Amino acid sequence: MIDHTLDERQKAARQYVEQVRVFYAHAVVFAASMTIMFAVNLLTNLTAGIARDWAAWWSAWAFIGWGAGIAVHGLVVRLNRPSPSSSTLKQQQIERALGR
Repeated sequence: MIDHTLDERQKAARQYVEQVRVFYAHAVVFAASMTIMFAVNLLTNLTAGIARDWAAWWSAWAFIGWGAGIAVHGLVVRLNRPSPSSSTLKQQQIERALGR
């Protein structure tokens, strides 16, 4: 029974590590894309002579929207982190019934 719980915890840990890896990939794509978007926006605004006009900075809206998505993704990954003593409700009830 203990091996079964250990297997479940290892599976949860593997899933968490995969979620973190995917989050990091998402964050790297976000950073690279935002850098390119900001550079394109800056060059376009400078060429058009409208760099001082707030409405011309469309890359800020992309940053706000995508940044919110990254923040939610990070929060979901963090909340899914398995605790060191995590076990299923069923397993906890079994342990209680056995007096452990």
